[in-house]
Amino acid sequence: MEIETIERQEVASFSTVEKKYCVKDFVWSKEEWPMINYNNFEQGDDIPVVSLSTVMNREKGEEYEKVCTDMVHACEKWGFFKLIDHGVDSEIIKRMVGRCSELFDLPMDQKMKGARSTSLPLGYCASNPDYGRNLPWAEIIQLLQSPQQVVTFATKVYDDHPNPLSDAIMDYMNALDGLGMVIFEMLAHGLGLPDDFFTKNMDKKDETMIRINRYPPCPLPEKCLGLGSHSDPHTLTILLQDEVGGLQVQKSDNTWVGIRPIPNSFVINIGDTLEAWTNGRLQSVVHRAVVNREKKRLSIAYFFSPRGDAVIECHPKLVGDDRVNTRKYKPFTWGDFRKELLIQKRVQGKAALNRYLISS
Repeated sequence: MEIETIERQEVASFSTVEKKYCVKDFVWSKEEWPMINYNNFEQGDDIPVVSLSTVMNREKGEEYEKVCTDMVHACEKWGFFKLIDHGVDSEIIKRMVGRCSELFDLPMDQKMKGARSTSLPLGYCASNPDYGRNLPWAEIIQLLQSPQQVVTFATKVYDDHPNPLSDAIMDYMNALDGLGMVIFEMLAHGLGLPDDFFTKNMDKKDETMIRINRYPPCPLPEKCLGLGSHSDPHTLTILLQDEVGGLQVQKSDNTWVGIRPIPNSFVINIGDTLEAWTNGRLQSVVHRAVVNREKKRLSIAYFFSPRGDAVIECHPKLVGDDRVNTRKYKPFTWGDFRKELLIQKRVQGKAALNRYLISS
């Protein structure tokens, strides 16, 4: 279907009070067009699956050592793994998905009451006006792990009426915070570092963020993207995706593979900050979200970040072994990195992290 034949109302869901987008704004540059469909998993879905079923008691025996090692190996090769038997209450997840879906189903003028500000990308937005072109085919809610901010957002959208949205979001974020601390400890243990090497820098939650994306059916899925190719700048991402599919990961040979959804699982991926923190031992990998004509898709990404003054510098144990002989990244603070991200606004590929590379 050519652009000219698409009626303007097909992008009406992305209308705002101030601006109405045109179809052409959502058509990406040709080199970004996806070559495999949202539900194409046949080219090799080799993302490892890690289960926490045998280590939930946190006893550091033989099985714990094995799972830690498996987790590290997955992050070295792929930068991603699927996590099952994770221990997060299914009711917390179900409430979160339900409340977020209800919000996205509201009329646009009501959702826009919780619209993001011009200075900070927090709140609701239909696509992302900062981009100008190559707009993501997505509705987005982005919030920090702040009870006050979450309650304020929900109150704006629902006109001060009591509603369960804020409780659902905070319950979900608190549950994932606990899961993330377990993952950080296991990664540190598997790398031979002190178990608290990462977690001791995660004591403040005001830098941690959640992004809820809904991707409506798209009339041009072969020329549009829900999110463009990028690596996550944060430390660690815990992603909940529904059964529709659309997450694709770029392999080292630059080919793309689709990540098949597994019920009751999370997708875990390494962020740029953690790659630098481990001297490149764990990989932050480029990925994207593709869309489709038939089905809407919901995904919820929880992004861990350390304190703003935490210095991202690798442990001496990760310099000088057989695989990593030199220090790969200059030290930086998360606060400085975050400022650069706010200036840059659009993260493409691994450009954000590459500014800290030490030239060879």
